[in-house]
Amino acid sequence: MANRFKGEVSITIDGKVWTLVCDFNAMAEFEEATGMDAMAAFEKAEGGEVSIADLRHMVHAFLKLHHPEATLRDAGNVMSEDVAIVASVLAAASPTAAEAGDLGNAQTSGNRTG
Repeated sequence: MANRFKGEVSITIDGKVWTLVCDFNAMAEFEEATGMDAMAAFEKAEGGEVSIADLRHMVHAFLKLHHPEATLRDAGNVMSEDVAIVASVLAAASPTAAEAGDLGNAQTSGNRTG
């Protein structure tokens, strides 16, 4: 099940739940696979200016946390089921300040502890 607090999105395909998350590890996986800057590529994806191959690499990277065995073909199958999955994951990973507050994930000014 997806955890919106963590920016996760899930999709069920043929009875299997695939959970995607855009975290720093996913960004690094994407950069290593493509040689592209992840943040720049995500901006291009939001504007519809990235290739299908790069989108598939994004989905593959997003799958790796919960599905380390996932293949590029699996990523393509996820995309085939929901063409907006990249936008959904990026939106979940970047909530507005109001959404973050509603999720209990708002940052306050000052020092952070943890």
